[in-house]
Amino acid sequence: MTASDAIRALRETLGAHVVALPDEFGDKRVIDWSGLEGATPLALVRPRNTDEVAQTLAICSRFKQAVVTQGGLTGLVGSTNALGGEIALSLERMNRIVEIDEVSGTMTVEAGAALQTVQEAASAAGFYFSLDLGARGSCSIGGNLATNAGGNRVIKYGMMRDQVLGLEAVLASGEIAGGLNKMIKNNRGYDLRYLLIGSEGTLAVITRVVLCLRPKPTATAWCGLPNSPP
Repeated sequence: MTASDAIRALRETLGAHVVALPDEFGDKRVIDWSGLEGATPLALVRPRNTDEVAQTLAICSRFKQAVVTQGGLTGLVGSTNALGGEIALSLERMNRIVEIDEVSGTMTVEAGAALQTVQEAASAAGFYFSLDLGARGSCSIGGNLATNAGGNRVIKYGMMRDQVLGLEAVLASGEIAGGLNKMIKNNRGYDLRYLLIGSEGTLAVITRVVLCLRPKPTATAWCGLPNSPP
């Protein structure tokens, strides 16, 4: 079994519109902003839903083909760069806001959604999504999850792990795991959130997530007076 066999199986299963070869994705950027050296992936897979991610990983597992998962490519450590011989799995097409639940104060999104898109959708619905990074316009929620991002509001609101109620992920075998739970109370055994968030894509590919929304913060002011009023 060779890499060519894996790519052929991927193209036959998912189609050329999902699985692009190097001469088809041309000069598209496939390395992050670290400046570290990276190789061109053997193919670029851009699935449109969780099922296509599952099919991709199942085929790559069968052919023992290495995969590197890519989000917004805003990292600075080279973790999403191919080193040579890998297939790139990009979640850029899985960028939908699936649902905003105003009753539970949650938002369900696909992992390829940009952080700024999530922030703006939350604001339009009258809520506030607390995670914020300088790369908000480009970084993806999936990347924020994979790295357990902190950002510039971390002291008040916590890490990315603290903004999540449920998630869905695909294991290397192609099995879909997890669940899109919307409740804080959930005592159903092992909690995959704390295993997968921050795992850098080494255990599974996160595909959808339920995010906590918060009330919009109100402005406060502290005024100092030279003396007390009468």
